[in-house]
Amino acid sequence: MRAVLAKLRPSWVRGSGRADPFATLEIQERLSRLSQEMKALDDPTYRRFGGWHHARAAQEAYERTLDDACRLAGLPVEVGRGPAHRLLAEANLESAGWRW
Repeated sequence: MRAVLAKLRPSWVRGSGRADPFATLEIQERLSRLSQEMKALDDPTYRRFGGWHHARAAQEAYERTLDDACRLAGLPVEVGRGPAHRLLAEANLESAGWRW
């Protein structure tokens, strides 16, 4: 009976099951900004007091944002941190159609 009632409900009541496009856009923008910041921090001419800590904080923020993006896209979130974690999350998101 529940299955029949669920099919009779209009789609706007059921929900589309898709992520909010504005939330997706916000996370994509955040990923883009953080990846640009990480590239700037990798520049050998970048010399600043506390530069290593700044780079580490940007990397951690990028990895956490990747986790948020994977959750929003309905992809599995891998446990761990580091280059392998980032590469896997980026590959999964790109295969799901995400661009940043």
